[in-house]
Amino acid sequence: MPTLIVPLEYDRTKPQPHGVSELVLPWARALARRTGATVVLVSVLEVPVGLRSLREQELLRALLEDWRRECRDYLDGVARSLSGASAVHLVVEEGDPATILCDLARAYPDPLVVMAAHGRAGWRRLVLGSVTAQVIVSGVAPVFVVPAHLSPPAKEPVLDRALVPLDGSRIAESVLDALPLLGTTGWQIVLLHVREARAQRIEADVPGDDPTAYLEQVAQRLTRAGYTVDIVVADGRPERVIVEVAQQRTVDLIAMVTHGRSGLRDVAMGSTAEHVLAHAPVPVLIRRP
Repeated sequence: MPTLIVPLEYDRTKPQPHGVSELVLPWARALARRTGATVVLVSVLEVPVGLRSLREQELLRALLEDWRRECRDYLDGVARSLSGASAVHLVVEEGDPATILCDLARAYPDPLVVMAAHGRAGWRRLVLGSVTAQVIVSGVAPVFVVPAHLSPPAKEPVLDRALVPLDGSRIAESVLDALPLLGTTGWQIVLLHVREARAQRIEADVPGDDPTAYLEQVAQRLTRAGYTVDIVVADGRPERVIVEVAQQRTVDLIAMVTHGRSGLRDVAMGSTAEHVLAHAPVPVLIRRP
């Protein structure tokens, strides 16, 4: 049973106190109901430098205490909407959000960070410096990212169909290890291999480096684990084909690693993962091997 770690923003001094963080809630509820997970709702107080320099430290403590109380009341209201969770814990901490989320992921069993990605400064910021990127790069837990460009669903989303792009490498296959966090029953997995224009060797031990044979080999493993599996082999640029197939197959989720052949540097320079996050029609489960 996973632990869903769900960061939610609350800052009443901002025009939008929750930013885009609440966008994640329909999917968090769906995951909690599907898996019966423990849910950890987190609000992090980022204290502005101006407040830290107040000469009246007692006033600062009073302000922080009021803020903490308001955050906890807010999280308590959200907790009441998580009817499918086995337990809900509330965490209100002061400090760096990425550090606190990583520490929580290390403290709880089978963690899955479920968060909305801020898009105010563009998607390159997501990769290069945002809280989401820092948590992904830490590698402490898979991250279920709800991109900010997604519209809030009219009803609780269904989660039973996932697209998993594989390039033939063991690194890319490591995302399969995260799938059990989503529950193993009722999932249909669409395995996708994209043949690029330039020849690129599939690293799996498959005679002739045949992508169909390779995907069928992976599909057999998943079928034995209880999944229903389809395979797709397509031609084109991986970052575009992944988004197109996700739309064509009406999947509920894309699951992929942060990098395949080119290493983490490729992610920061405009990789497949960055493009998918920027254009995905559904949430993206990201795992750094």
